[in-house]
Amino acid sequence: MTEDAADLSLVEILGQLAERKLSAYELVTDCLRRIARLEPTVQAFVTRTPQLALTAARRADQARMDGTEVGTLAGVPVAVKDLFLTRHVLTTAGSKVLAKFVPRENAAAWQLLSTAGAGLLGKTTTHEFAYGTASSPTRNPWDSTRTPGGSSGGSAAALASRMAPVAIGTDTAGSLRIPAAACGVSTLRAGSGRISRYGVIPLSPTFDVTGPMARRMLDVSLLMRVLAGYDARDPGSLDLPVVDYPSEPPTDLDGVRIGLPIEMSWKEVDEGIAEVCRVALSQLVARGAVLVEIGTPAIAAEVLKESVGVFDTINKVEALEIHDPLMPHSRHLYTPQVRRRVQMGEKVSAESYEKALLLRTRWESKWRQIMADHRLDAVAHPAIDAPPPLIDAGRGPVGPDIRLSVPWSVAGFAALSVPAGFDAHGLPVGLSLAGLPEREGALLGLGIVIDEELETWRLRPPGLPRADWGDGVD
Repeated sequence: MTEDAADLSLVEILGQLAERKLSAYELVTDCLRRIARLEPTVQAFVTRTPQLALTAARRADQARMDGTEVGTLAGVPVAVKDLFLTRHVLTTAGSKVLAKFVPRENAAAWQLLSTAGAGLLGKTTTHEFAYGTASSPTRNPWDSTRTPGGSSGGSAAALASRMAPVAIGTDTAGSLRIPAAACGVSTLRAGSGRISRYGVIPLSPTFDVTGPMARRMLDVSLLMRVLAGYDARDPGSLDLPVVDYPSEPPTDLDGVRIGLPIEMSWKEVDEGIAEVCRVALSQLVARGAVLVEIGTPAIAAEVLKESVGVFDTINKVEALEIHDPLMPHSRHLYTPQVRRRVQMGEKVSAESYEKALLLRTRWESKWRQIMADHRLDAVAHPAIDAPPPLIDAGRGPVGPDIRLSVPWSVAGFAALSVPAGFDAHGLPVGLSLAGLPEREGALLGLGIVIDEELETWRLRPPGLPRADWGDGVD
């Protein structure tokens, strides 16, 4: 091979493994070399598990040599957000509260990946208990002075710097989509209940979702075929047939209608980011899709009053319920920022919480009606409204705003972030596409069209010294 295997997408990796042009051991070794070079700068990992990844690789290579049937992801190294329980491997949730916690079982999502043959490359950083969007101390591979976003920032940064081919994370208000946009990678917040959350340290059970991340949207779709399904251990899991996830982009988008909520999600957005997203959407228009403006002041007002407010109320109460038992003995171990956020739940009344739950149902119904009235297949807008913030050691971790991502968490819709290109400063721009959860396969197809046409997943961050990459493609 003339290129470093760490630069390959999952689809490319699986093809080369099947054709015996690449061994899983070579793949993992290349990823470990990349980690050795870049991790001191990027700081994406909390815990590294090279021997676990190498063991899975050797097992997969031997099985292929023996002609034994192997799992879908046999030998593929995976970066796992440090909220997922991993048997016999430290799981801290980014907090000193769990600094010594070693689980005895695996989270359902990691178990599915492991059963498919994947190897654990390591645990990636998260904003403490996923309660924020900065993921300190991780740095953005495209500009190491900036945050990677969060709370799944470590997973996104590991992908963008080519230290891992695939990763998993969680999304409550945008914790998959925000770092994916900030780091120029792909992700899907699947519909609520599509992927089991069993064994994932929670933040807000009403909104928490588990999901895949990768550099290429086709890879995300492939991972969904492994991860999606019912799990009785998760009270919110959907006992419904899994939708079809595409293995190639649709060729004809005639009749597809994409809504643009102008007031809600396009105003007060950095103009450079908005322009990149408009150009990316032209890829769908070129194949027959139609863009439909649906923004009105009324919708914008309802977002502010209902969507963000509803999320804040429910999240505060549920976060307090989760952390209240820990506070008496561990209060001093929380960072001041997250401790304050947890304690904010004490000010929310039971009546306010119940009202917020009712408003959440109304918000979902309202958006379903909007989708029906305009005959929409998806709603599109920038994933974040400004470049990821600069890291300031003099204040607490600050990440991108959640205002563009949180409406779909409240609605329970499927929502993805696909790389749309780069702004004038060379920073990645993510485009959000959201739609009905029962049609998330078709939604992924739209993201795949954009991703395969633009091929931003082939590009490597220039923000890290060229010498750090070693030999590889430009």
